[in-house]
Amino acid sequence: MKIFLDGRIMDSTQAVISPFDHGFLYGLGLFETMRVYGGHIALLEQHYHRLCEAAEELGIAVTMTREDLRFAILETLSANGLSDAYVRLDLTAGDKGLGPYAGVYDEPHWLIFVKPLPEFPPSLYEAGKKLQVLKRPRNSPEGERRFKSHHYMNNRFGKMEIGSEPDVEGLFLTENGCLAEGIVSNLFFVVEDVIYTPDVKTGILPGTRRNFVMELAEAHDFTVQEGWYYIENLMVADEVFITNAIQEIVPIHTVNETRIGQGTIGTVTKQLLELYRRHVV
Repeated sequence: MKIFLDGRIMDSTQAVISPFDHGFLYGLGLFETMRVYGGHIALLEQHYHRLCEAAEELGIAVTMTREDLRFAILETLSANGLSDAYVRLDLTAGDKGLGPYAGVYDEPHWLIFVKPLPEFPPSLYEAGKKLQVLKRPRNSPEGERRFKSHHYMNNRFGKMEIGSEPDVEGLFLTENGCLAEGIVSNLFFVVEDVIYTPDVKTGILPGTRRNFVMELAEAHDFTVQEGWYYIENLMVADEVFITNAIQEIVPIHTVNETRIGQGTIGTVTKQLLELYRRHVV
């Protein structure tokens, strides 16, 4: 695999970052997962904006413009012979030695990884996945809101709990039992054609696809409501679906052992998936 590191394309085996980098020592790093359709980097503006906001709060200087980043991603795709791809971007704080650092991280490192998209079977979008409520609650974000950061332990525990079954997603609840989010997804449910999703104040990640789906739904005359909901709300929903950058919109056929709707993609979810694919590129 060819990767991008600080302005250079190189073989992944040659990439080196200092062991004193605070992204490694203290988890002071951010990442974005993006999908590329035929050379088009979907929602790049939204990804870059979220990265910049988080970096500013953490005191990490953003030393690449959006256009710099776009060119670097396209360069990395070309080096790997890909036009449809999974992209991961990392911005890691940089080398400031041992011990906490109070200043601005002015020499961060940029890494870009790309790989072919996995094969998604038709059943993923016809029936979807099972949603399993996790025993471990969603941890509270360290600051005012959750960053997409290198601090990924809560997600690791969730993944260990559900195992490697590809057709199961874990669902975090908050400490007080409210619906939160999936391990790698945001959550939505539909009741009588109204679309509901947990409020970002529950501590969830403000997902780029979550925001895009909400805007898309409202632009096409759906009612969308954010709030604090419980598992009981989910169990009686007409439809449930999850969103993420790579798998787009995925219906949920079962929550724990309770079937949702008819156990296949619902009418609203299907409409949103069609709209999503029409507008994301």
